[in-house]
Amino acid sequence: MSKTMEPDLKSPLGGTHNEAAGKEWRHPSDNWLRGFILDNRAALGTLAVFIVMMAVFMIANPTVFTTWYLYSSVLTTLPVALFVVVPLVFVVTCGEIDLSFPATMGFASWVFALVVQAGYDPFLGIAAAIATGTLLGFLVGSLVVYGGLSSLIATLGMNFLLRGLIQIINEGRSTALTSLADSWAYQIFSSQLYGIPVQIFWAIAFVVCRRCSTTGIASARRSRSSATILTAPSRWASTSSASGSRSSSSSASGLRSPARFR
Repeated sequence: MSKTMEPDLKSPLGGTHNEAAGKEWRHPSDNWLRGFILDNRAALGTLAVFIVMMAVFMIANPTVFTTWYLYSSVLTTLPVALFVVVPLVFVVTCGEIDLSFPATMGFASWVFALVVQAGYDPFLGIAAAIATGTLLGFLVGSLVVYGGLSSLIATLGMNFLLRGLIQIINEGRSTALTSLADSWAYQIFSSQLYGIPVQIFWAIAFVVCRRCSTTGIASARRSRSSATILTAPSRWASTSSASGSRSSSSSASGLRSPARFR
């Protein structure tokens, strides 16, 4: 018998098995694609449900759901919800709640309208609106943290107060700002880019910036979902304390838990 036909006497399965056995064993989840799916299975599952739902809608009514005007309208109104919901996620995670954000947004918008109607630059109105929202948020937060009021009661009361002030001052009428159409602020924040509303780009940039503001993402465990990664500890959170009734919620949101919760 030739040497090429002789079996490997040291191993019953031959030399090929020795080469395979010599390699380091790797878990199936070490594959980058499988690992990505496992890490984001909740988000990917939601995306799959959305795709199936949209497919059903398109089949049921292709005239409506294959028209770009429908999606353009969604991309125009959706950023408002994103700007409100993303910061609210961290409030709810801490075990608190904020019911004053609709009225706060409306009151800040009313201040913006007053500045523009007075003949000032729209960018000054934007700065005034941001300052107003910050001041109102600081006031409500002070009532909760230093005044000891429940976040539900404080924010709900502020919501009714601001809505009542707007209704009384404006007498239930809306404010039209027709002069904004020719301003740079309108072109930057409310125009279209290749037929796509720019509002959605600003909303995506806001979400990405909020995501990048957290640190310690690289050391997050692979088992964390995308929603948990958003609440990774940040530099701001490492020097802040949480208030509420659940210490586990503050720890999950990256905030230090005081020794005694109220």
